[in-house]
Amino acid sequence: MARPVVGIEFPKDPKGDRPTTVVNQGTFAAAVKGVDDAAHTAVEKARGWRFSYAKHVVNQVKAAVQSDEAAYKIAENGEKYLHDQMVYIREEGGEEISLSSAMSKYTTPLFKTATLKGSGTPAKYSVPYHGKELKGNELRQKIEDWVRSGVIESTCGSSLQKVLDNPGWVDLTGQHFVLFGAASAMGPFPLLMALGATVVALDLDRKPIWEMLIKKARASPGTLVFPVKESPDGKSDDQLAAIAGCNLLTNTPEIRTWLLEIAPKERLVLGAYAYLDGPLFVKVSVAMDAIIKELVKKRQQKPAIAYLCTPTDCHVVPNTAMEHARQNFNKQPMWQSAISSLLAFTKKRMAKTFSRPVEGTDISVCDAIVPDQGPNYILAKRLQHWRAILARRDGCIVSTNIAPSTATKSVVSNKAFALAYKGMHHFKPVEVFQQETSTAVMTGLMITDLNDVTSAANPARKLDNPMCLFAENSFHGGAWRCGYKFGTIGIPAALAYCFLTAIVFPYMMGYNFTQVFGWGKALLGLVNHEIEGTGVGLWDKIGGTVTFFQYLAALEIVHAIIGFVRTGVATTALQLFSRVAVVAVLNDAKSQFASDNVWIRMMLFAWSLTEVIRYSYYGLPTNNKILTWLRYTLFIVLYPMGVAGEIGCLNHAATTAPESTANNALFYIQSFFKHCGGLPTLIAVYLIGLSGLYSHMLAQRSKVLRRAPSVTPADSEKKNQ
Repeated sequence: MARPVVGIEFPKDPKGDRPTTVVNQGTFAAAVKGVDDAAHTAVEKARGWRFSYAKHVVNQVKAAVQSDEAAYKIAENGEKYLHDQMVYIREEGGEEISLSSAMSKYTTPLFKTATLKGSGTPAKYSVPYHGKELKGNELRQKIEDWVRSGVIESTCGSSLQKVLDNPGWVDLTGQHFVLFGAASAMGPFPLLMALGATVVALDLDRKPIWEMLIKKARASPGTLVFPVKESPDGKSDDQLAAIAGCNLLTNTPEIRTWLLEIAPKERLVLGAYAYLDGPLFVKVSVAMDAIIKELVKKRQQKPAIAYLCTPTDCHVVPNTAMEHARQNFNKQPMWQSAISSLLAFTKKRMAKTFSRPVEGTDISVCDAIVPDQGPNYILAKRLQHWRAILARRDGCIVSTNIAPSTATKSVVSNKAFALAYKGMHHFKPVEVFQQETSTAVMTGLMITDLNDVTSAANPARKLDNPMCLFAENSFHGGAWRCGYKFGTIGIPAALAYCFLTAIVFPYMMGYNFTQVFGWGKALLGLVNHEIEGTGVGLWDKIGGTVTFFQYLAALEIVHAIIGFVRTGVATTALQLFSRVAVVAVLNDAKSQFASDNVWIRMMLFAWSLTEVIRYSYYGLPTNNKILTWLRYTLFIVLYPMGVAGEIGCLNHAATTAPESTANNALFYIQSFFKHCGGLPTLIAVYLIGLSGLYSHMLAQRSKVLRRAPSVTPADSEKKNQ
């Protein structure tokens, strides 16, 4: 059934159709007119706008950063043109008038006000993450981890830390938040209510929506204010749900009128969270913008404004983000480079994220646009950007922070997006978040923006350029610091997920459990040998097994080169070298180990037990708390024991075996003892290597043992082996 042509609409063309491209392209052309003539001409001459729009959006941002005047002029031009082009139709088949005329004409109140006070207990601020509620020091550590890896910007981390430093900020009692699209998946309604806020909720007049909102409000310490079509007096919650709600597209003027009368002496925080697909998103964004524009002008106290920016857009970014993206590009695993080469001659080629600052400025721009989202999506978000910088110029606090890619139901219902999201984490430092995590973090950032006078959201703070408002507090999920443009890694990410799921994970599981079998066999042989108590022939009994599985571990260098694991090639090679060297020396000097000594017992016990635990840990598809504890605790004893055993075995072979004349491992260790200082030098070399590895493992222990039980070994260390 076709939607009635009423409310805010695109204008008709001469054929009687309502195409979106003409308005979309015209808006971007009008935005840069008089600011960048070359960009204006390029937009006007562009063909196939649906497929070419992205580069013109980037050019518009580059033109805006040239000066404050350019940024404001582009915003003024763009929002005026779009408002002038969109029309308003009161009744189906009725007269089409301009939106501005409709806002002036229809001023008669339509809605009455219902208010509900909840009875719940105020909550404390926390962030749900991987099945756990992070708060206090645990949340602080996670914030530091995100900053360190490049998932969020340092300013974002600082703002979140300030929320924890100022617990009084999260008591929202008496503060008024207007939520356009209160039931939106990414909206902050549940958390604001839990923190005691007064939420003025706007959403469609559909009973199930209001049943849900009213139920949550009753269970919270907050207050819910909402529009109803008739007097709310004496109505039950069920009856209120039936008469609640409004339509932003058709009731635009009346919603404005109603909001002008809500808590007239209080500061309202206007949160634009309504979202619809395709052209409807432009319409609902224009509706929200028209209302916000008038509230900024007419409210007794300037409102604050809150937006959620998408990471899949073009933004001003810190120069350090571009440098980090360059580093991540240079460190990409071989398989990513191979896919990039394969796609280089297709329309889906992978492009680099990083670039030099915009010519004539010291400001960097990151193009993370996903062209498949379409020009309507980007225009709707661009209108929010324009309103943000204009409202801030006019004295409003504007919280407009970049939210991360989030696995909402609407997004993952698209199978292609779902597959891509599952593979995104292979492109460092990208992380796709669950809805509850994103919502909690973005609400925390908004709270800081409303309270911190040093925040970029505060108009009292001077910015290098108005567009720099979007460079701070970004929770972009790694999009700015990934080596490749976010919009070009969707297909490679989906391919990576499918390939890893179907081939790499089974292979790695098989490899790990093969090693568990081998080292388990060696450990069992060692135990049996000790039970027998002969004191001779230990290496003869299990040396072959140890040699085979230690040499098999050379595959781990290949794994690191290809990118199956995220350890460095050099680190992996160095760790394996010492083991392989010791094994080679023992095989060259077998006669010296015919009788067991304490060193070979120590070494083989430490090696075998360590590897059984390590490979079991990596081989299991899900985390095991006991195994995790063993992996990150027993090394404290086993690593020094193994190193002591290795040193003892090498010293015994070098000093007791007949001098080797063959070009073998024994010859080299004897030469080392003869010409390089012998045992003291060997101990010094081992201590240098052990100190680095030991420090790393202690840091990993502190990090991993704090993680939630649901985290898999693959997640916790990205299969570092």
